[in-house]
Amino acid sequence: MRIGFLGGTFNPPHNGHIHLAREWSNRLGLDRFLITPTGTPPHKRQSDVSGETRLEMCRIAADESDGLLEAFDYEVRRGDQKSYSVITLSALHALYPGSQIFMVMGADMFVTLESWHDFDRLKTLATFCTMPRDGIDACQLENHRIHLESVGCRGLIADVPEMNLSSSAIRRRVGEGLSITGLVPEGVERYIDSHGLYK
Repeated sequence: MRIGFLGGTFNPPHNGHIHLAREWSNRLGLDRFLITPTGTPPHKRQSDVSGETRLEMCRIAADESDGLLEAFDYEVRRGDQKSYSVITLSALHALYPGSQIFMVMGADMFVTLESWHDFDRLKTLATFCTMPRDGIDACQLENHRIHLESVGCRGLIADVPEMNLSSSAIRRRVGEGLSITGLVPEGVERYIDSHGLYK
């Protein structure tokens, strides 16, 4: 089985995440694509919105994705334990033995992979997939991919178009009383409104 994996705070999940999952799924011929909200991320302050709430929004987004996405609750279930990718990917291999895992990430994360927790094990668990963005171009990424390959880490670069959309911008719009219609799945928009999130 070929599994796509996208982690993040998903605070909230938005149409840019879905677009990214669809693009990579089509390019890689994936059998399933998991979105995984972090419980306690090692590199960010804890969100004011609980992991359970963010997971529920991911489930709603998955339900409205026509079978594209699945919400994976492993990191939220770990509670206050830090969500290192090496632990989550190891759990995925235990759940889906023999599968190929493709972890989608931003260019900024791709170029810092060697500094991640337990990189020696992490590099054996997935193919790390990224695209040019935030001033990091395809040439830089390809050079780094070649370097990672030299230390036994599989990388994949693709020119995947991104939507200019961020969770922080959506939170800001909600806080300012502006519409987020078309920026998030309809069910997520209703959930944000009914629960008074980001106000």
